[in-house]
Amino acid sequence: MKSYWIWHYGEYEIFHTMNVHLRRETRGYHIPAYWKLCTPYASVKFRKQVNSEGGYLLCCINGSGCVSIDGNLYDPGKRIEIAPGLHTVDICVSNFGGLPAVFIESDICPSDATWSCNHYAGDFSPVGYHPFFDDVAKNPEVFPFEYERRTPINKELLKGGVLYDFGTELFGFLNIENANDGETIGVFYGESREEALDTAYSYLSDSVWGQKSYRLRQRAFRYVYLEGNACDVALSADFEYLPVEAKGTFTCENALFNKIYNAAVRTFHLNCREGFFDGIKRDRWIWSGDAYQSARINRYLFADKDIEQRTLIGLIGKKPIEQFINTIMDYSLLWIIMLNEHYMTYGDKEFLSRIFPMASELLRFVETRLNRDGFIEGFKGDWIFVDWSNMDKCGAVCAEQMLLIEAYRAMSCISIAIGDGDCDELAKKEKELVDRVNKYYWNEEKGGFIDSYQSGKNNVTRHANIFAVLYGIANEHQTASILENVLKNDSITKITTPYFEGYELDALAKLGEFAALEEMLKNYWGGMIELGAETIWEEYHPEMVGIEHYAMYGRKYEKSLCNAWGAGPVYIFGRYYLGVYATKPGYEAFEVAPQLGGLSEINGTVPINGGLVKVSLNSKTLSVIATKSGGTLIWKGKRYSLMPDQPIMLVNNDKT
Repeated sequence: MKSYWIWHYGEYEIFHTMNVHLRRETRGYHIPAYWKLCTPYASVKFRKQVNSEGGYLLCCINGSGCVSIDGNLYDPGKRIEIAPGLHTVDICVSNFGGLPAVFIESDICPSDATWSCNHYAGDFSPVGYHPFFDDVAKNPEVFPFEYERRTPINKELLKGGVLYDFGTELFGFLNIENANDGETIGVFYGESREEALDTAYSYLSDSVWGQKSYRLRQRAFRYVYLEGNACDVALSADFEYLPVEAKGTFTCENALFNKIYNAAVRTFHLNCREGFFDGIKRDRWIWSGDAYQSARINRYLFADKDIEQRTLIGLIGKKPIEQFINTIMDYSLLWIIMLNEHYMTYGDKEFLSRIFPMASELLRFVETRLNRDGFIEGFKGDWIFVDWSNMDKCGAVCAEQMLLIEAYRAMSCISIAIGDGDCDELAKKEKELVDRVNKYYWNEEKGGFIDSYQSGKNNVTRHANIFAVLYGIANEHQTASILENVLKNDSITKITTPYFEGYELDALAKLGEFAALEEMLKNYWGGMIELGAETIWEEYHPEMVGIEHYAMYGRKYEKSLCNAWGAGPVYIFGRYYLGVYATKPGYEAFEVAPQLGGLSEINGTVPINGGLVKVSLNSKTLSVIATKSGGTLIWKGKRYSLMPDQPIMLVNNDKT
């Protein structure tokens, strides 16, 4: 009978998220995350009722503990014989600072999803487990990365040291062999050549001495500069990565767009780890807003449900909720929206039901920030981020209200899915908030939503207006006005981060503005590619030159040159060009509405929860094939049912 490591549900994700948020090192200093971190319960009791003709069990406990059968205690390290009949088996596990877990080999009650547990409080509930951890040697405290040995493609003797180029950015352990054990070697890492050589300002560095070989801690780098007597050393890296399969693909006739897509894929994969990371050099944290963008990208590339669920659980943590996720109001609202979009993609009602109480708790906390006008407004210590942009953040910010509207809508959908009775009240709150936002924030003269009604500045930026379009909050008149007066208005402050440029691309695609979208792809993402970027940066200012591009937060090389929120084109190409999206949870129903935009040919695949849609479109022919039922092709005003594995070929709107 098959056995698996089991733990208290959610603790695996919380344990690894905790470790992620405690690892950051900045310029030689340890800097843990500055928000509340949840930890696993120190003690957990696992239970199963057994009624059999007798058998045995043998436990491996991750921590310390004991086995109790009908109240009789046994040594967990020894084979225990179980007499015929009905028995209650309890296994108590304690592990302070680790992950309490147990692996039970047995012919009648192996550890699996049929066990339940509690933390000595509350009712017993089903355990957490994962099919990967099916061997006693696979300790769930060790995250299952894979490794690949990499060696530099080039080295140069410079400035009394050696500069190594690994050819592309990677994350992993650096290995130094054949060092002179009497010499000190300075190790300076760089996402760019300039960063590695500028040793006084390199963001990450090490210093080693006294040995002939070293295996250094995990770092992100493309370049490594060794300062000192390092001419004869042998350098290698063990590239650490999450083994995920790219199910989504996209190519077109535009060589630059193909390079953008490939750079986005590379960027995103490097940041797929215990959860969705922001960037692999600097923070290496899990930020909820970044994760929202990453989840959308993931659904059109890897369609890895596990990493989305790890991220959602790790970010929300446990009750009580005492602050916004990552301390950021908008990131907390995006978590709720992400949860609903996750359900629409994978249709996992069990997961939705188990995490719903935390989602409800988060929304209740959000509502503690409602002001007397009925808008959410930050308290002292709350971070109103939205974007790195110059906007009016006085009082209740409009972009936050837009996200709250969509969060109410998302929670209403979730409530319906799990049979909770609050959906009508949530829908009422959504409608009332839309009415208030129109009254307080819509400015007809300026043709858009203003940032703040409390400041009196009537300042208009793109952010709230983009959300209004994306989430269908703006009515038809408002949408047309926003397009002309905000999105196409060069006097409105431009966005500088790929994070919010991703939302702007989304809004333009939704409105059918493919010419503007493609110009943005060419100038913004293409601008980075033309400067030699092989991964997408955290921020990009086209007017900058040289190493100015690498500076951020007041420091020369603080900018991440491999930031997950820059991979948005993967989502755009799959969602709008290939045109695939779910219309019922779990892709039980879906639509395919391909668009060429300004391109002459596109080809690609989109994962659809256990299936695939393949689209090929050029100026003359459309071919679509889906591997599962429930699909509808929409083409030139007509609808065609997609039958599994039966291609549809259309020429000038005629089926052939």
